[in-house]
Order: sequence, then C-alpha cells, then structure tokens
Amino acid sequence: MDIGQALIIVTIIWLAVLSPGADFAIVSKNSLIHGRAAGFASSLGIASACWLHVSYAIFGIVIIQNTLPNLFEIIKVIGAAYLVYLGVSTAFSSPNPVASTNATTPRRKYSFYGNGLLTNSLNPKTSIFVISLYTQVIGPQTPLMHQVAWGLFISLSHLIWFSMVSMFMSSDRIRSRILDNQRFFNIVIGSILTMFGLLLFFVDGLEGVEFTSGPHNTNL
Repeated sequence: MDIGQALIIVTIIWLAVLSPGADFAIVSKNSLIHGRAAGFASSLGIASACWLHVSYAIFGIVIIQNTLPNLFEIIKVIGAAYLVYLGVSTAFSSPNPVASTNATTPRRKYSFYGNGLLTNSLNPKTSIFVISLYTQVIGPQTPLMHQVAWGLFISLSHLIWFSMVSMFMSSDRIRSRILDNQRFFNIVIGSILTMFGLLLFFVDGLEGVEFTSGPHNTNL
C-alpha cells in the first residue's frame, strides 16, 4: 500500500467519523446533560463498538452470512428500535439536575459507555461503511497486521473526535445555555434520535457490498 492509498483511506475514515449521526447525538446529549465524564464514557463505548464491525469485516462476513443469513436484518431492526427508544425516552424525560462535569459515578459511567456501545454496534450504516472500506478500499490482500492497524485507526479516530465533541459540549458556557432550556433540548435530541431510528428501517441492508471470505493471503 503506497502513501497515496493510505491518505485516501484516512480521508474516507475521517469524513465518515465527522458526518453527523446517532453517535454524535448520543455523545452530545450525555455530555450536555450529565457532564464530561458521561460524554467520555459514551465516546469510549463508540470506539469499542468499532472493533465489532472491524472484526467481521476482517475475519469473514461470508461465514456470518452463511451461518446467520438474516443477522444484519435483525441488527437493523434492533438498532432502529433502540434508537427510537432512546429518542422517545429523551424527548419525554423530565429535566435533570445539573451535574458536575466530573460527578458521574462509576456505575453511571458504565451506563453511558453502554449507550455509546449499543448506538454504534447496532447501526447498520456503520457496518456498511466498515465492510465496504475493507472489501473495496483496503482489500483482503492487505496483510492481516495492516488490517488490524487500520481497525485501530478507525477506533482511535472515533475516540478522538467524540472526546473533542464531549469536551466542547460539556464546557460550562455551552452547558449553562443548554440546561437553561433543557426541556427544549431533550425534545430536539429525542426527535433526532427517533428520526435516525426510523430511517434505519429504510436502509437497504448490505446490498451492493462485495464480501470476502476473510484475509486469506500469503502476505501475513
């Protein structure tokens, strides 16, 4: 792989990371309402979920399709239902007391980590992006260690970007403005999450993506 191809992959990854979506909405919500620690925990959950997509992109989506042919349709439905649930519960939630940016308890951090983990791992759009990237750009002929390294880059890119989002959203100046109108903010974020969930029902799954049986090459 030459430097030109590597730059193309880096650009594609960061364009995908920066594009607004459910991940951005959940990190913004948790950072603004519950503080910086909650936003960081959600960011870490999103970064962790990236490894799920990377794993089946590297080690053979065909095996999964042959074993569980409807798996991604099931993931799409569950993911859509989860986002709708988050959206509706957020939109109708009562305003929370203002939390310190560092007041999140360890138990609550696991909850926010789970928000990020589930939001990203159940998003078929992320699945389509990662599988397309590995099968059509990175390529199965790329050495396994290089494929894993790109997976690490994808995960760290998500962690860095959403940690930056969390730091910005949890700043005292931003939070004070949002929390003064928390009811309105809850409705807006809840509506966005619900919209993303409903849109997932119209995603055409993984059609048009060329799958590979895994990184079986002699360059390892």
